[in-house]
Parts: sequence; C-alpha cells; structure tokens
Amino acid sequence: MRFFQMILLGFFLTACAQDKIAQLNQWETYYADADKPRAHIVVVPPEGSTVPMSKLVAEYVVDYLIKRKISAVVGQNKPGHGKYFVLTGLIEENQDRGRQKYPYILRWSLSDSQGRLISSHAEGVNATQQEWDFGSPRLLNSIGLSTAGPVAQMVLLESKAKTPVDPLRQGLLVENLKGLTRERADLLTQEVRKALRKADVQVTGDPRQATFRLGGEMVVTPDAEAQGYENIRIVWRVMTMDRVELGNAVQENRLLIGEMRNNWQVLMPKVAAAAAIGVEHVFGTRSGPVPGAANRAKGAPPEIVLPGVPGRAPPPPR
Repeated sequence: MRFFQMILLGFFLTACAQDKIAQLNQWETYYADADKPRAHIVVVPPEGSTVPMSKLVAEYVVDYLIKRKISAVVGQNKPGHGKYFVLTGLIEENQDRGRQKYPYILRWSLSDSQGRLISSHAEGVNATQQEWDFGSPRLLNSIGLSTAGPVAQMVLLESKAKTPVDPLRQGLLVENLKGLTRERADLLTQEVRKALRKADVQVTGDPRQATFRLGGEMVVTPDAEAQGYENIRIVWRVMTMDRVELGNAVQENRLLIGEMRNNWQVLMPKVAAAAAIGVEHVFGTRSGPVPGAANRAKGAPPEIVLPGVPGRAPPPPR
C-alpha cells in the first residue's frame, strides 16, 4: 500500500493557459450565451375555453418554452417597439371526428409585435370534457410539450438565432502520451477515452470528425530531495487540430523508483481520471478551484470525483 501513500495525483492549470483560452476561444462568452434566452414570446391565453383553463394552457406553454431557453410570458399583445413574438390560439371541437381520434383541435398563430402573421401550427388534443373542466395536469403538460417544440423552431428560424455549439460536443481526438512505451501509451489512451466519455466529452478516433486534440508528454527525473524516489511530470495539452495550444493541465507525481513500472495497471485509471478533469477545466466546463496544486503533498491523495451521469435531471413535477 506504500504506492497509494506516495502517489500524488494533483495538477494545476497554468495562468497563460487561461489567457489563451479567453483570447482564442472565449469559452466564458459561449457558456454565458448558452444560458441566455434566444427570443421573447408573449403567449396570449387561447380562445374557446373558460378563462381559468385558457390561462392555465398559456402558463404551461410558457413553462415549456422557457425550458427550451425561449423567454416567454403570459399576457396580451401591446404593439410597440422592440423585436418580440406573439402567440395566439383557438381551441375548437373537431368536427370531423369520424376520421380523427382527437376530440379537440388547438390552432396556434405566431405573429410579430406589429401583428404580421409569421406562421401557424395546429395540433390534435386527446382529452375528455372532464379533463378540460378540471384542468388535468396530464392534459396541460401534453399541450405545453407539444406546443413549445414547433413554436420554438418557428421563432428561432424567424429570428435567425443560432444555438451555440458546445466545444465538448465537437469531437476530441486523444493522442498517445509521449515518454511511454507504445504498449503503455496505448493502454493509457484507452483509459483516458473512457474517463472523458464518463465526463460527457465527445471523443472520436477519426481526425476527420475531430475539432480538438489532446496530447502531451511525460518526463521522469530523479528526486533531488529524497534518495530512491523519482518525480513524474505529465503535461496534458488541449490543442486545435493544427496544434495551436488552447490550454494545459499538469500532473506531478512522486513515486518510489520502479513503482510506476510495477503498478502501471493500478496507476492508469487514476491518471486518466485526473486528465479528464483537467480537460474540463481547460474548456471552462468545470466550476470551482482546480484540484491539486503546484506544490507536492505527502500522504494518500484525495479521491477524484468525476461528474455524474451525463444529461439533465428530469423536470420537477408540477
């Protein structure tokens, strides 16, 4: 267990790397833009139902539009200055129920703030009269979900708003670490790929599908302070495909001579996990201080905690 007591899986980001990130890619601007609403819609309670039910329908549509990063409010259109959209609707009974299973039709019209019709959308509503009368949550969620998608697409198309592309979804090519034998480098590359995928990074082995590359080198030097130990320094570099460095993360390990050679299978997953965390910090997707530091520490290293299961949690129940 002496191996676990001596290895330090700490790393830090260089200050120049942060400057390069801001200068070359402006990731901070990207993530700020990704959280901003892409358009604004005034949702008018649809006609054809009771006032309370129409207001509930509008509120649920607004909720689902906001989940799609579309700014929306319930209200009445008051023509004025500024670019925003108005969504009006009409609920009517389906007069052709012999061929259709939906007893109601909900027709939506999207206009600009000056009243110019942009597009329309109709959807069948499968609900009983009792669900209409009592405002069934199942019915309201169904309307909100089925309305928000098409309306959001119409608004984005009209406003020509583009969704920012997440840098971690553009393809990262992982290269073998220099300073290792081919066999050990291949094994480490496989572990790094697995760790990155757990962190929800889009990893590819095809350079034609990659936008960035992850490479680096390992340098082993005798420890000048303690006889019988060696210092392991690994520098991970995130680069464009033409090898312009965007940032780097450094791992510094102090081991007994021969420990790395004899315990490589145990060491690899920990090195790969720390590398994945370093990539997240370089791209600005992991908040908080970078674990580890430039100064080496003694004793067992702290556990490295990777992000949870990729994807967002389900919305809370209404």
